[in-house]
Amino acid sequence: MTNWKSRSALRSPLFALVLVAVFAGTAVATSPSGFVGTALSRVTMSEPLHVNTGAVKFQTKASVDVATATVTVAPGGTSGWHSHPGIVIVSVKTGSITFYDQTCAGTVHGAGTAFIEAAGDGPGMARNESATESAVLYVTYVVPTGAILRHDEDNPGC
Repeated sequence: MTNWKSRSALRSPLFALVLVAVFAGTAVATSPSGFVGTALSRVTMSEPLHVNTGAVKFQTKASVDVATATVTVAPGGTSGWHSHPGIVIVSVKTGSITFYDQTCAGTVHGAGTAFIEAAGDGPGMARNESATESAVLYVTYVVPTGAILRHDEDNPGC
């Protein structure tokens, strides 16, 4: 008769193999590194809004939250792959940021420039490619009321 210790010893490696087989090929969400955000405000615009003033049109269909933050990205720092549930407007105060889209194409945004991330664009990643200079970003989020500001996403294969 086999004792319980030898049976447990046999099951552990088999269980580990089963877990590896089940999760093989499963991508893991990426996390930020050297990417520090400081929340400045978050407010709710409770009524839908429609403003059209010349070259600018801004419209919401329900209540939304508007949040602002300052983000400092250390040399070599990254946002990790992520997405947003609304629209994010990023302006680069100092340094530069390379934003990679889901096709792995990178676009460099230097000080004094801005870019937009929007829901439905797929995951993206911002990285400070400098080895010596931090980048400082001003970020404005417009998201559904109560929504989290970002979702960590899997690396799309870049």
